[in-house]
Amino acid sequence: MEKNLISFLPVIEKNEKIILLRAFLFFFFVLASWYALRPVRNELAVQGGIYNLPWLLMGVMLAMLIINPIYSWLVSRINQNRLILYIYSFFILNLILFLTMWTFTGEDGRIWTGRAFYIWANVYSFFVVSIFWVTMINFFSHTDSKKFFGIISAGGSLGAFFGSTVARYFSTEICGNTSISDLGPMSLIVFSIFSLLFAIFFSRTFKPRALDMNNSPKELGGSSFEAIQNIIKDPAIRNIGLYVILFTMLMTTSWMISLGIVEEWSKDPCERTGFFARIEQIVTPLTLLMQLFLASYILRRVGSLAVLSIYGVLFAIAFMAYAFYPTITTVMMVVISLRIFEYGLNKPTRESIYTKLKQQDRYKSTVFIDTFLARSGDVIGGWFVRGLVGTGIAVLSVTWAALPFALFISYMGFQVNKAVNDE
Repeated sequence: MEKNLISFLPVIEKNEKIILLRAFLFFFFVLASWYALRPVRNELAVQGGIYNLPWLLMGVMLAMLIINPIYSWLVSRINQNRLILYIYSFFILNLILFLTMWTFTGEDGRIWTGRAFYIWANVYSFFVVSIFWVTMINFFSHTDSKKFFGIISAGGSLGAFFGSTVARYFSTEICGNTSISDLGPMSLIVFSIFSLLFAIFFSRTFKPRALDMNNSPKELGGSSFEAIQNIIKDPAIRNIGLYVILFTMLMTTSWMISLGIVEEWSKDPCERTGFFARIEQIVTPLTLLMQLFLASYILRRVGSLAVLSIYGVLFAIAFMAYAFYPTITTVMMVVISLRIFEYGLNKPTRESIYTKLKQQDRYKSTVFIDTFLARSGDVIGGWFVRGLVGTGIAVLSVTWAALPFALFISYMGFQVNKAVNDE
């Protein structure tokens, strides 16, 4: 029995433990920073009206389209070892700006600040996480990624739990005590800033492995639009991109359906914010168990094909659950199940696949996929729901229209695995 347990977990050498711990803490503080702000963003989505969400998602997508060539230009020219320092410092300055605007503008100013924050928060969440994984896939080999990425992801889950716990505490204070109503959002932003500073500190160990192996130049080179070009001409990159568009489209479709159910369930913003934060707290420990005890084993023993292909089955079950049982309990179960699978298993699997790509693609194409293409999937999902509802179809009937796309993503999982292994 003891032998089976040992074989179930990855074997970690003594010299790997410190590196793994630093990566674990690095991701802990990255996600703590984001998850402190996430319930606030979700509440802003409800306040803005769920059917106005596609317009905000379009704003996010356009922001991603503008930012990606700038990022590619920057990463082509800067010392790769300073990537985290520059990008995270930029986002810290953004947080300080939002803090200032929230503090010193009036009621009308706060409305526009809230809308801008919603768009910015989506850009922020995808970029800080994507840049973290860029650092990891350029440091660890494909073999090491199968061993360590599940454990590293667990560090992020603990950080997410910590951040969402902080958010839930302040949501209680904001809604329940008007004397500190202005200090709550401030405190969350300050918490996020300090978390990012700790993330920068723990990132210093992780230099791209190519630099250590063959002393290649520290500047990556290439063009600002290389990531976009590779999506068109490289089959592996193209298939991964389509897979990401599909899963984010289905996630957004599911999310908009769930927001409608949540809105019917409660008209109290405080109760809704607390519900969103409670989901984060449930997701985190369950995801943590998946990352620590199952992700590495499944990647090493089962492989990526099964993980990538099973997504469609889960989405199909989720949509049928919404169609037959549109209750707040169903929302909680569906959101928790999809999130556990995504963060606990599918995300580490995709990042493991990224380690097989060329260095240019690891730095540029993966970020383009995880930011612009992922946001494009959100926009498609948002307009998919809005368009069908606009033609008179009830929102819950959208679930049946989404089922063919759920089956298609399983097929694309097979194509992704084939294209990457054929390279």
